[in-house]
Amino acid sequence: MPFAAVNGTRLFYADDGAGTPLLLVHGIGTDHEDWEDQVPVFARRYRVIAPDLRGYGRSDRGGEFSPQAFAADLWALLDGLGIGRFLLVGHSMGGAVALQMAVDQPERVLALVAADTLPSFVIDTPAKRLLFAFRYVMMSLFGPRRLARAVANKLFPEPGQAALRERSCRRGAAIDRHVYLKNLRQLVGWSVQRRLERLRMPVLVIAAEHDYFPVGDAEAFTAALPDGRLSVFAGRHHALPLEAPRRFNATVLRFFAAAASGRGDALSRQSASTGRPHAGAW
Repeated sequence: MPFAAVNGTRLFYADDGAGTPLLLVHGIGTDHEDWEDQVPVFARRYRVIAPDLRGYGRSDRGGEFSPQAFAADLWALLDGLGIGRFLLVGHSMGGAVALQMAVDQPERVLALVAADTLPSFVIDTPAKRLLFAFRYVMMSLFGPRRLARAVANKLFPEPGQAALRERSCRRGAAIDRHVYLKNLRQLVGWSVQRRLERLRMPVLVIAAEHDYFPVGDAEAFTAALPDGRLSVFAGRHHALPLEAPRRFNATVLRFFAAAASGRGDALSRQSASTGRPHAGAW
């Protein structure tokens, strides 16, 4: 698995499969391994590029950690690989990075999946303030191991999810505290809400019933898109690619196949929600 020199730093990335390029962008405090259930499946149909964002995984630690900086790194990576147009999937903060990329160069994004994310991380509600404060205080005072345990318990609360909780804790314990805190500070205040009209490509918003973000926010996000549709996973939580990989993969592949065949408008706005999700720590 190779490294690429981009914007004064070095990014690690996985590169698997062949065909239309598909870029996978991970969330805050994780790395490309969070796509372990997606890469082998998607690589049967696409050339899958799954980088570690700067500061995470095997990539270098220096520089800025805002969605804009991450997006600039990924554009440089794609340019270096000779990739023009591509499919794009982002999860959580990775969804913010994917949205930043898509509004900056929409002509290059064939179709976009924004999972468990929002087009704005502006702190404009008490719930969002709690989401930010919980992680910032936990990381500042107790460090990555304690934060990883607290987050894992929220991501995977069910008795049968013990293996997922432990895997999440092991990975979270390796986070660089300073990178994470700087990343959080630079994420808060980010927004592309007023630029969503630029997203003329098909966009699938994937949400979870028990995500940190209310389903109503995902509905409003989808409604603001020129060509958006929504899929809500009933009974699931924030880490959908890990918690419900089979359904997540099938939903993404079905969406991309329909977009490629020009049937994007025929995709239904799916909603399996059974109620309004709670707000929790993020």
